Amino acid sequence: MQQTEIKTSIHRGEIIKDAIKASGVAVGVVAEKLGISRKTLYNKFKESSIPYSFVLKLGEVIHHDFSLEFPHLSKTVKKEAPKPQAPVNNNLLLQFDGAPQEPYKPNSMKECEQELVTLQRKYISLLENFNELLLKTSQSK
Repeated sequence: MQQTEIKTSIHRGEIIKDAIKASGVAVGVVAEKLGISRKTLYNKFKESSIPYSFVLKLGEVIHHDFSLEFPHLSKTVKKEAPKPQAPVNNNLLLQFDGAPQEPYKPNSMKECEQELVTLQRKYISLLENFNELLLKTSQSK
C-alpha cells in the first residue's frame, strides 16, 4: 500500500528541476528555448502535476529522456511533429557564424587584464564607428 502512495505522489516539478540542474543548462536558457519566462519555469518547479507534453518538450530542450522517471511516458504521450524551420541563407553568414572556436583562457591575472584592455579598446572603436554611421545616415535624410 505504501509503495502505491509513493508512486502516485511523484512531484513532477521536483523531477524536472533536478533534471535541469543535472543537465548543466542554465534555467534562463531552458526557459527561453521553451518560450516561457524564467519565473514561469520556476513556478513549474513548484507544481506537482505538470502536463506530460511539457515534460516531453523540456526533455527535448535539455536532451533528457524522462521515460526513466516516468516509464509510461513513452507509451501514453505522443510527441508533436517538429515545426518546420526557415531555411538558412548562407549568403548572410558572418565570420563568427561558423563552428565555435575554443574560448581564450588566460593563464594569469596580467593576461586577464591585457585581454580586458584589448576588448575595451575594440568596444570603444566599435561604438565610435557606430556613432559615425548614425551621423552619416541622419545627415543623408
